[in-house]
Amino acid sequence: MALVVDASVGLKWVLQEPDSHLAQALAVGDEELLVPDFWLNEACNICWLQVRKGKWTPDEARQGLALLRAQVEPTQTGDLDLHDIALDIGLAVDHSTYDTLYLAFAVAMGTRGVVVADAPFVRNMQRHPDLALAALLIPLTEWGRGQGLT
Repeated sequence: MALVVDASVGLKWVLQEPDSHLAQALAVGDEELLVPDFWLNEACNICWLQVRKGKWTPDEARQGLALLRAQVEPTQTGDLDLHDIALDIGLAVDHSTYDTLYLAFAVAMGTRGVVVADAPFVRNMQRHPDLALAALLIPLTEWGRGQGLT
């Protein structure tokens, strides 16, 4: 069963951050990975932000985006009607729907869960009244522990 990768994990494929090695292991492992089409919007913005912060050159940003684009073919979400579900999740846990859209996508696609590297999102989802929905969020470090990598 597939796993959804959110931007906080996917960007570790091109950024040197804590747990980037776990994100790399996820990318090259046997898991079937899915990303929604809006994933590239976030990735593009982070690549731009790296240039703005002086961490990358414009060419490095273009290369990073190209690598992300080549990593996983995004799934088109236009027909999935994710917004109502994402809004309800966000309202239930007082969290940004930019993140809860990934959970709505995971539910719509019938995946095993969403791998994230976003501690506030994980904390907020622990308050969700639907424990099965809350359990769909898989911290990257927890995924790595399950693989014997941490």
